[in-house]
Amino acid sequence: MKSFLRLTLSNFVFLSSLVATMVFVTPVFAANNAGSVKGFNLSESDGFVYDAVTSGQPTPAMVAVDEAKRLGSNHIILNVRGKMVGPESTEVVPMTPPAERTNEARRIARLAAYIKSQGMTVGIRPIFFVFGPQGEFPYIQKLGNGTEKVWWHGNIQPSDPDRWFESFRTFLDQYITVTRLAKAEEFTIGAELYSMTVGIEDQWKAQPYGFPGRWLELLRYVRGKLPDARLMYDINFTDDSNTESGFARSGGELERWRYRLADLANPTKPEEAKIWKDLVQFWTELDAVGLDMYRSLASPKDTIATNRPDLLRQLKGRTDVYATQLDNALLEISLVTNVDKKIILKEVGYRSIEKGFIEPFNYASASGKLNITHQAVAYEALLLSFARANWSWFQGIVFWDIQVDPSKKGPKDLGFSPVGKPETEAVVIDSFKRF
Repeated sequence: MKSFLRLTLSNFVFLSSLVATMVFVTPVFAANNAGSVKGFNLSESDGFVYDAVTSGQPTPAMVAVDEAKRLGSNHIILNVRGKMVGPESTEVVPMTPPAERTNEARRIARLAAYIKSQGMTVGIRPIFFVFGPQGEFPYIQKLGNGTEKVWWHGNIQPSDPDRWFESFRTFLDQYITVTRLAKAEEFTIGAELYSMTVGIEDQWKAQPYGFPGRWLELLRYVRGKLPDARLMYDINFTDDSNTESGFARSGGELERWRYRLADLANPTKPEEAKIWKDLVQFWTELDAVGLDMYRSLASPKDTIATNRPDLLRQLKGRTDVYATQLDNALLEISLVTNVDKKIILKEVGYRSIEKGFIEPFNYASASGKLNITHQAVAYEALLLSFARANWSWFQGIVFWDIQVDPSKKGPKDLGFSPVGKPETEAVVIDSFKRF
């Protein structure tokens, strides 16, 4: 495991003239002609930000990039963050203070240039978080009936959707400019915005269908700004169930997309027909669809196998189910859209804790008992079922995550990173070589 104090020869390949003049290498692939994506999300935290230098001690972000490359990565996603105060707000703003946003853009451009100098491609992925009025996060609201509701970006209910989309476009504009400056090959126009894309009618009765027409407008707007980038929207694929089709189907936002596109295909009412056609067109015009998958690979009631081969068979039984569910959903959608859409798992991972494959979406917790074998076997089961099963729709996977903070790795770390955890590293390296 490399220390961030150590210089590598590859650091010096990153020419100072690149950054000084902001001239970058030609994109490695065209948006619609990409090979398999093998990547990692890089995560910032307080005091550890995206940046690179041309000489001297490499930044922690550069070291994180080096680690991703060592594991076989060919793609890095930089997650840039925004916030929304309260679920009914109409404003989405970058977390970076206004006076620092130009500096942020140049920092990201420097790091993107370094990533490219290492032979990898770059994705820019704007995401945002919902905070409470006093800065609470996660924001858990106590309702009048005594229950609690957890608000997040997937179930927001802006009081004025038109104004929200205007603000969201302005938020994206900041990072569209960054993407152009960095010559990034990929841009994500939204992630897991369930209530705003296909609607959650049992929670937001006033807007049961979401706003697919607005997303189509937004996609075309971004396409005009970034004609050469791969443009994506990332759908969550979770254990949440949708009962609208007559019985419970798990799958979160993805299942709602399938239901809207396939089960409700070709509606006769003009208003519903317009909404459906807009959703079909939005799906059609995306270069690829991202999947954010945090699904349990076992139940808390299950007896977990204690030896590695049996545990792998146990977990793979569940990952096989999820891959088959996705395959079925994509086939149903293709029958009504006449489009075979490529899928990239854009955010997926498991913490290195005992039974970290159960409810892996509980990422905010820092608790748990160290168990790297459980993490490694979960990674292996997922990769066997998705990456190495020759699905026609599979275009790649981007793990969550490698953090810029150098303390968030190693054999005692309880987080998602495989770095410094030899058993998990071996699974990733071997699988990345095979697809």
